[in-house]
Amino acid sequence: MSNTVSILQNGYGGEVLEDLLTYTAQGNDTYKEGLIYIKSGIQYKYTLPSIKLGDVIQDNNPVPTSVHGSKGPSGENEYQLTARHLIPQDFMVYLEFNPRDYEKYWKFAQPDGNLVFRELDPRIQAVMLRLLIEKKNEYIGNAIWTSCIGGSAASNIISPADSAIIGKNKEKYFDGFIKRAIDNAYATDAETIAGGQVIISGNTELSNGQAVENALYTMWKKCPKAIRKKSDLVFVIGWDAWDAYDQYISDKQVKYSENSEVNRYRFKGKKIIPIVGIPEHTIVLGQFSNSMDSNLWMGVDYANDTEILKVDRLQSNSELFFFQMRMKMDVNIVRPGEIVVHTAYKKAP
Repeated sequence: MSNTVSILQNGYGGEVLEDLLTYTAQGNDTYKEGLIYIKSGIQYKYTLPSIKLGDVIQDNNPVPTSVHGSKGPSGENEYQLTARHLIPQDFMVYLEFNPRDYEKYWKFAQPDGNLVFRELDPRIQAVMLRLLIEKKNEYIGNAIWTSCIGGSAASNIISPADSAIIGKNKEKYFDGFIKRAIDNAYATDAETIAGGQVIISGNTELSNGQAVENALYTMWKKCPKAIRKKSDLVFVIGWDAWDAYDQYISDKQVKYSENSEVNRYRFKGKKIIPIVGIPEHTIVLGQFSNSMDSNLWMGVDYANDTEILKVDRLQSNSELFFFQMRMKMDVNIVRPGEIVVHTAYKKAP
């Protein structure tokens, strides 16, 4: 008997579908630390609009004329609209398993007769699916930062020695933060630099705690003044760099005056958030949150609305079943001009 499940057509589909879609994107360090906003249900493209207003101050004139209200080279007297996009790309989650291996754990929900996955309590299905998605957390968490369409050969980015390679392994379905930030910082075309250009504050390797502290000071000095008081302005750093910095400030003779458990994770009053996923020798300063104000967005969707999740026997004479979930995902920066990056990753000449 075929056991293909289209969650949208099942009675419990709405709850399970939304849970799976959201959990798939949320089960990574970047989301858990409140650094990215997730937009679901993007079938093809989603526009990330940004708007700013140029100079509107001018000499008083009883009857303003077109000369006084004319547009200038810096956007005077006009609203400037820029648009960046999320275009989720396809990839697949797949697993084979034998349901009989887990019979003893399912006795409270086990149906009469043959063990058929479709007849199990939906809560059991959700548990197994969550375990499946959890195995992808590391992939998704890394891909947010180091993915590149086409893989490492297409990245055109030079990685520091003994560091993560942009687009390595299967991080090849969409462009992650580092790829987008470096491309934007060195670009000249209007589409890539829409919303401004990322500020590269330094490109040296963060080999010790003092190097990390120097990088933090430089980043803060280059941070746009207009966003310095934003409550969700944070430094994002990898654990290696954080550990080096933590040891460095711990060894100082003069400690910080505030409670160390709180103050150590701050610089100039802004949070320092170490996460898994951001590559070595890289620190990012920007507005990051789980709300729509975040400067980092992720777009997700299912690749096929009518066959979202497939659970079936591997073949008619086999006890093995498989999970197959075809998904789409993309990451993009909303306002590049409001992000400061120190990274030893460089654009290839």
